[in-house]
Amino acid sequence: MDAATFRWALVIIALLIALGIYFYGQHQSRLRRRNAIDTFTREEIDSAFVEDEQLRTELNNLNQVLRENEAEENLEDFRIDSPLEEQKTPFALPDPEIYVHHLVAKRDSARLINYHLRHGDFRLIIGEEVQAATQQAGFKTDAEGLLEYRQVDDTGDVAFRIASLSKPGDFANVGDPDFSTLGLDCFIDLDDCENPQLAYETLLKKVDELVRFLNLKVYQANQELLTISDVTETRKSLLD
Repeated sequence: MDAATFRWALVIIALLIALGIYFYGQHQSRLRRRNAIDTFTREEIDSAFVEDEQLRTELNNLNQVLRENEAEENLEDFRIDSPLEEQKTPFALPDPEIYVHHLVAKRDSARLINYHLRHGDFRLIIGEEVQAATQQAGFKTDAEGLLEYRQVDDTGDVAFRIASLSKPGDFANVGDPDFSTLGLDCFIDLDDCENPQLAYETLLKKVDELVRFLNLKVYQANQELLTISDVTETRKSLLD
C-alpha cells in the first residue's frame, strides 16, 4: 500500500470514529432525558401518593376526634354526679304512710265513698292553709275533731266529713303553729246518710273548691287518681 492510500484509510477511520462518538453521545443524551422524564414522573406519583396518605391519615385523625367529641356529648346525657353533688341530692324516700281514721277504717268499703285530697309528692299541708281553705268553703269542726259540711236543704244533715291523713287523724289542733297533714280524707258513710245522691254532689262541689284553694289532687282510697269515669260510675251506683 502506497502512502496516499494509507492516508485516505486513516481519514476514513477517523471519520468513522467521530461519527461513532457523535451517535453514542446522542444515544446517551436520549437515555438521560428518558431517565429524567421517568424519574420526574415517579417523583410526582410518589409525591401524590404521599399526599394521599397524609390526607387519609389526617381524615382518620379528624374522624377519631369527632367520634371522641360525640362520645363525650353522649356521656354528658348520662353524667354521673360527683360525690359532692350526691351529698346535696338526697336519695328518694318511700311514700309516707297514710293514716286512716277509725271512723273510716271500721266502715265497709262498699258502703263508703272515700276520696283523698293531697299533693302528688306527699308534700305536707300546714294548719294555716287547711284552716283558711276549709273556713272559706264553709266547713265546721264536729265533736270528733273532724271537719263536716252540712247539706244546704231543709234538713241540714251532714253531707260528708273530712279526716286528716296524718295522725291523730283529726283537726282539733289545726290552729297550732306546728300542725301539718299529708292531706284531707273526704268520706261519706252511706249507711248514715239520709240523701246519698245530694251528699255526693255536695262532696264533688266542695272537693273542687278545696282542690283549687290548696292546689291539690284527688285520689281514690287505692291511691289512684280520680277520673270522670269513676265519678260517673259512683253516680250510677247511687241511683240503684
